[in-house]
Amino acid sequence: MIKLSYRPEIDGLRAISVIAVVFYHIEIFFYDFKLFSGGFIGVDVFFVISGYLITSLILKEIYQTQNFSLLNFYKRRSKRILPALFGMIIISIFFAWIYLTPDNFAQYSNSIISSIFFFSNFFFYFEGLVYNAENSLLKPLLHTWSLSVEEQFYIFFPLLLIFLFKFLKKGFFQFFIILFILSFSISVFTSMNNPSLSFFSTISRMWEFLAGSFLALHETNNKVFKNRYENILSFSGLTLIILSFIFFNNNTFHPSYFTLVPIIGAVLIIISSDPKTFVNKILSSFIFVRIGLISYSLYLWHFPVFAFARNRGKDLSDFDKIELLGITIVLSLLSYFLIEKPFRNKRLIQFKYFLSIILLSLVALVSLNTYSNKTNGFENRIHVFLKNTQRINQEYKVQDNNGVCFDRIKDFCNFNTKFEKSVILVGDSHLEILSENIFEKAKSSNLNYISMNRGGCIYLPNIKKIFKKNNQEVNNCTLESKKIIDETISKNPESIIILGGFYREYFANEFVEEYDWKFQNATNFKPINNFVESLKNLLNRGYKVILLYPVPSPDFNVVKRLMREIPKSTPDATKHLKENPLTFSLEKYYSDNQKIIKEFDKVKHENLIKIYPVEHLCNIEKKLCFTHSDKEIYYADEHHLANEGIRIITNEINKSIDLLVK
Repeated sequence: MIKLSYRPEIDGLRAISVIAVVFYHIEIFFYDFKLFSGGFIGVDVFFVISGYLITSLILKEIYQTQNFSLLNFYKRRSKRILPALFGMIIISIFFAWIYLTPDNFAQYSNSIISSIFFFSNFFFYFEGLVYNAENSLLKPLLHTWSLSVEEQFYIFFPLLLIFLFKFLKKGFFQFFIILFILSFSISVFTSMNNPSLSFFSTISRMWEFLAGSFLALHETNNKVFKNRYENILSFSGLTLIILSFIFFNNNTFHPSYFTLVPIIGAVLIIISSDPKTFVNKILSSFIFVRIGLISYSLYLWHFPVFAFARNRGKDLSDFDKIELLGITIVLSLLSYFLIEKPFRNKRLIQFKYFLSIILLSLVALVSLNTYSNKTNGFENRIHVFLKNTQRINQEYKVQDNNGVCFDRIKDFCNFNTKFEKSVILVGDSHLEILSENIFEKAKSSNLNYISMNRGGCIYLPNIKKIFKKNNQEVNNCTLESKKIIDETISKNPESIIILGGFYREYFANEFVEEYDWKFQNATNFKPINNFVESLKNLLNRGYKVILLYPVPSPDFNVVKRLMREIPKSTPDATKHLKENPLTFSLEKYYSDNQKIIKEFDKVKHENLIKIYPVEHLCNIEKKLCFTHSDKEIYYADEHHLANEGIRIITNEINKSIDLLVK
C-alpha cells in the first residue's frame, strides 16, 4: 500500500474548517452580527482536501505499481468512515427516542437509512428541505449530506482514474479541465435557478474535489510547487478562507462563482508546502493539528447534539450553547479514541470482524426503520394522551375530478361538480389542515368543495413572492397559481369563500426577515393592504366570505413540551394538566397581530362572517391561551393545530356555512 507523507498543516486546515462549520450551526451572535455567517464554507474546504488526498493516493499507487486495487481502496474508506458514523447514529437513537415526536422519529429513521447508504443529500433535497432554513437545524442527521456527496464521488472517481490511465494517459489534465468547467458551470446555473439542488448535488460539488485533484496530478508528475512567494500565497489563501467564513451568508449564491474564493484559498495553502511559511507554522501547531485529527468525529457529533437540544422545544441560551459545545468535544474525543483509531488499526480489529460488526449494524438499523414506519415512529412510547396530536393526513381518501388529491402532487383539488353552489378554501397550510372536516360539511350540505391551499402561500393575488437570492418566484406561490385561484373563483359565482393563514409570516416585517423569501415591491404593510383589498373585492362581487382571524400561536412545540412534562408513566394526565396547564400569553398574541387585527376589523359587510379563534382557545379574562383541554391537545407544533384544535375551529366555520347557505 502506498502511503503519503504526512502534512500536519492539512490537519490544521481541517481544524479551522470544522471550527467554522460548528460555530455556523451553533449560531453565535455579536449584537445582531452572526459570527461565522459563512461557516458552511468549511465543508467546501473539506472537499478540496479530500480531492487532493484521495487523488494523490490513487495516482501514486497507479504510477508506482502500475496497478490499483479498488477493493483495498474501498476497504480503507469503509474503515475510515463507517465505524464513527454508525457509532454516532446508534447512540443518537437513544436521544431521538427521548426528544422526537412519533412523526419526527419516523422521519429521522428514514434519514438513518439515507445516511448509512450514502444518499442523504438527495433524501433531504427531495424532502423539500432548505439547508439554511430554521427547521433544518432540527434534523439530527442533516449534516450527513456532505458524507454522501464524498462517498458518491469516491465511488465514481477511482473508476474514472483507472479508465483514464488505461485509455487516455496523455489526456489526464485536459479531461480534468473539461470535467471541472462542466461541474462548475452546472453549479453556477443551478444555484441561480434551484439553490437547494445546487447545494445538495454531487455534480454541483464535483469541481471542488477536482480543484484538489489538480494539485495531486501536478505533484504526482514531480512538479512539486516551490516558490519564494509561498509565504505570500499561503497567507493570501488563509485570508480568503477566513473572509469567506466572516462575510458569506445564507443569501450568498453557493456553490457558485462566489465559492471560488475559499476554494482558491484552500488550493493556495495546499500548494505552499514549505514548513517554514508563517501559515504552515500556525496550522501545524499542536492545537490545530489535534483539532484536525478529531475533525471527522467533531463534525459527526456537533450537529445531532445541537439538533436534539433544539428539539426539546426551547431556545438555546449562550450558556446552553457553551455547555453543548463541551458535550460535543467530549463525545468527539471518545469517538476518536474508542472508535476511529481502533478500527483503523488492522492488527487490533481484523477486517472480517469489522465487516461483521458493520453488517450486524446495517441489519439492526434497517429493522429499526421498518418497524418505525409500521408503528408511526414507535407511537406507543408516548403517553396515550399525546397520541392524537398529528395534523390530519393531507392525502385525502376521497376522489376529486382528477383522482386522489395530494398537496405535493396536485396543487388544487375539486370535489364534486354537480351542485350550483360551492365552498372554496383558499390559504396556506393553516387552512389546508382544515380541509377534510370542511369537505365533510360541504358534502352533507350539498355544496361543491374546492380546496386551493398551498403551504407558505396566502391569498395575495397581485403580489409576487420571490427568493431573496435570485429574485425568482417561489415555486409553491407563483403568480400563475394565483391566476388559477382567481379563475376558479370567477367560474363559481355562487360560492362561499373561506380565507385564512399564518398571517404573521406574510404581514409582520420582523418575521419576514427570518425567511429566504420576500415580496417583490412590497414594503411596510402593502401585503396586508393587498389582502384586505382582495377581500373587499370578493365581497363587492357578491361572494360570501368567511374570514378566519389569526390563530393564537404558542411559538414553542407543544407536543415536545408535553412529552417531557407528561411521561408515559403518568397515571392521570388529565389531573396533571389541570394542576399544571401549559399556557402562553394572550397579550403576546395581540402584540404580534395588532396591526393585522386592526385592518381586519375595518372590513364590514353583510356577506362577511368573521371567526375569532382566540375566543375558543384562550381565556380573555385571565389573559392566557391554552395549548390543550383536559382531554385533548390543540396544537401539533409551534403554530399548526392538531385534531382537537381543528375540530374547534371547523365547528365554527361549519356554523358560518349554515348561516350563509340560508
